Amino acid sequence: MQQDKNNRISRGLILGVVVALATGLSACVSTGGAPSATASPTVASSGFGGILNAERGSRGLSLLSEDSALKAAAQAHANDMVARGYFSHQSKGGGNPTSRMRAAGGCRSANAENIAQGQSSNAAVFSAWMQSSAHQRNMLNGSYSRYGLGRSGNTWVLMLAGSCV
Repeated sequence: MQQDKNNRISRGLILGVVVALATGLSACVSTGGAPSATASPTVASSGFGGILNAERGSRGLSLLSEDSALKAAAQAHANDMVARGYFSHQSKGGGNPTSRMRAAGGCRSANAENIAQGQSSNAAVFSAWMQSSAHQRNMLNGSYSRYGLGRSGNTWVLMLAGSCV
């Protein structure tokens, strides 16, 4: 029975290959003022962030703050994948998670991106990512302190990042 469930999940989900990039040291880069990571972060307590933080908290990990630059980058990538009909960490224009984060006004930091397609709710996409060891590793990485989630239809992008360096 568990095998059937796993097969259904495998067939119903398309999960992207994890990209976790640690960038080099440099000053924070922002398009206007201080990076969003320093501007009164809000620890997520509802929606996807609430689910993610409940899991992190149950494992003794620090909670993540929602970050507007990461959210903008994630949303732009989800929109682009749907509009241009592809599913990849590499955009049709050659962008990658780090370049998207920086273009949205984010700072240099260690970061990762999870993508998924086909889930219809926060709980469903969280569950799918938790069933993938690489995606789970990203979401439960103690180095990350911020996140941004984007969704276009049933295409999802989660960006995670650490402190600015």
